Amino acid sequence: MPAEPPWLRPLDWYADHEVVLLPGVAERLDTARRAVVLADGERVRYDELVIATGSEPVRLPALAGFENVQALRTHADSARLRAAVSSGARLAVVGGGLIGLEVASAARLVGAEVTVIEAAPQLLPRLGPEVGARLAALHRAEGTRLHLGAPLERAEGSGRLSALVLADGTRIEADHVVEAIGVRPASGWFAGAALDHHVDVTGDVTGGGHREAAARQGAGVARALLGLPPAPPAPPSFWSDQLGMRLHCVGDPAGARAELTVDAAGFEAVYRRAGVVSAVLLAGRSAADLRAARRRLSPAPELVRSAA
Repeated sequence: MPAEPPWLRPLDWYADHEVVLLPGVAERLDTARRAVVLADGERVRYDELVIATGSEPVRLPALAGFENVQALRTHADSARLRAAVSSGARLAVVGGGLIGLEVASAARLVGAEVTVIEAAPQLLPRLGPEVGARLAALHRAEGTRLHLGAPLERAEGSGRLSALVLADGTRIEADHVVEAIGVRPASGWFAGAALDHHVDVTGDVTGGGHREAAARQGAGVARALLGLPPAPPAPPSFWSDQLGMRLHCVGDPAGARAELTVDAAGFEAVYRRAGVVSAVLLAGRSAADLRAARRRLSPAPELVRSAA
């Protein structure tokens, strides 16, 4: 029997806090009658509605229909991947972003043969070529094969995928494939609805981001509904566990040049734009280092007071 999908909190917590869990699939939003219509026809009425339906993985047409190709988004996806990945299994990961690299790192730990395919010329382009090259070197040192700057051309196989062929002619045989090329908002169920002031939309359904951003947005909506003042502004951030260490980025690294410091424990990248620190990326660093990085990016107290 498959394991029960994990809840965020123990089920007793919801009852104790007067939260009613109503499992179901939202199919349509009727703002005129202030109701969410579920797939079974039930109508859930509301005074105030928060939409936090997240995102869904982008899938490649070339990989559609193969039984051994999957995305990684749900608890069922994770159980399927765990069952498919074992020592000696040939796993291909299409996409060298955070999810793809986390999958590659975890699969190497159990002895799978892992190949990552990334259409861009480097891993995680937003973090810059210095960090991309460092991460590539670390993943290769763990035994992961990387194919960078070589988009997927086609897939071979019938029923089950047997090989991927890249634009440069490289052929990669695989037992299992994970698609990790990105996500898009899971907003189709309320497309066309005229959203009004009774509806708040938050998290990945607003257009993507990391789970830290989604949690912060959700907390902001909750404070607004409760009539509380906004929390103090904080720099954007994201984190990723791979290669036996945590990567944590605070600030916005896009378009800034990274100054890299490497040691045996990991590395640190400081990003500057026009001479001002715009982001800090920590890899294998302590909680104290992270707090110090946040202080470098947080607005000065007088600026927070003037914006209030």
